[in-house]
Amino acid sequence: MPTLSEVIKRDHARIMDAYHALIETKPEERNADDFVWALARYLIVENLALMPALEYHISGGSERQRRLSDDYDSINAKLRHMAKYDPSEESFESALKAIWLDLEPHIREETDGDLDELERKMDPEDSQKLGKKYESLRDMLQRPYGAFGVPNSEIMEDVLGTTKAQLMEKLGNGV
Repeated sequence: MPTLSEVIKRDHARIMDAYHALIETKPEERNADDFVWALARYLIVENLALMPALEYHISGGSERQRRLSDDYDSINAKLRHMAKYDPSEESFESALKAIWLDLEPHIREETDGDLDELERKMDPEDSQKLGKKYESLRDMLQRPYGAFGVPNSEIMEDVLGTTKAQLMEKLGNGV
């Protein structure tokens, strides 16, 4: 069973691949759905699975959680802003690159620091349980949607606009 770090790193790779594919595609041929939905799912699930683990297992975890929460808020706001543009517009690419300015260091810091430290502090079995929880939450967010697990724009707006507290209420605090 994969650890929490392993499943998060796989999501990081999925998001980076989707970003680079989007940047490398001609503007008139772009489809942002894969990137937008992979990133939105990641932000939500990280908020529910990783942040509490950092706070609980790492000294100074509250500060790390605050930093990740700030990253979440900034990236989420930029993702919502980008979603207003057609992928063929110049403004779309500018908004996409603005997301990457926050996202790339977030991924690097998490991969090179937070996740390694978390794994050192956690029991391997607990990490595997959290990895399973992370995957279950991510899969739950994918299931109800259309082709390739990508929701329509109204669903995406609802998902991106849901606060952590609202999501916890909908999913149950025991998630």
